[in-house]
Amino acid sequence: MDMSLKEKSTWVSLLSTLGVFGYYFYNIVLLAGLPENTALSMALALSIKTITAVIMIEILFQSLLAVSNHREAALGNDERDKLFNYKSNSLAYTILVCGVLLTLGRIVVVEYNPSLGDSQSSLQIPLLTAHILLLSFILAEVSRFAALIFYYRRAY
Repeated sequence: MDMSLKEKSTWVSLLSTLGVFGYYFYNIVLLAGLPENTALSMALALSIKTITAVIMIEILFQSLLAVSNHREAALGNDERDKLFNYKSNSLAYTILVCGVLLTLGRIVVVEYNPSLGDSQSSLQIPLLTAHILLLSFILAEVSRFAALIFYYRRAY
C-alpha cells in the first residue's frame, strides 16, 4: 500500500518522538539518586540535547519528504485530512488534560502534606512536576500521531 505524504510525515514524527523522548525519559530516570545539583545540571544538558535532536531530525526528514513529494506537498489539507486531524487532536487533548489534572493533584497533595514532597519521594527525579507535564504532552503527541496513522490506514 502506498502512503500519502501526510501519513509518511506522521510516521516520521511518531518515530522521532518515540525515539528521542524515549531516550530522554530513560536517562532522566537514571538521574534519580544523584546529588540534586548534579542531577539538575545533567537534566538541563539532556533537555537541550533532546530539543536540538528533535528539531534537527524533524527538519531533515520532513524536508526530504517534501522534496521527494513536491507536488503533494504543495496541496493543502482536504476534508478527510481535516477530519482525521480533528479526531486525533480530540484524543490527544483528552490525554493531555488527564496529565495536567494528575500534575495538579500532585501539587495539591504535596502542598497540603509536605512530607510527601520531592525530598521524601521514592522518585528522586529532578524537576519531577515539570517532567510529569512533559510526559503528558509527549503521550498526547504520540497518541495523536498514532491515531492519525490509524485513520489514514483505515481510509485506504
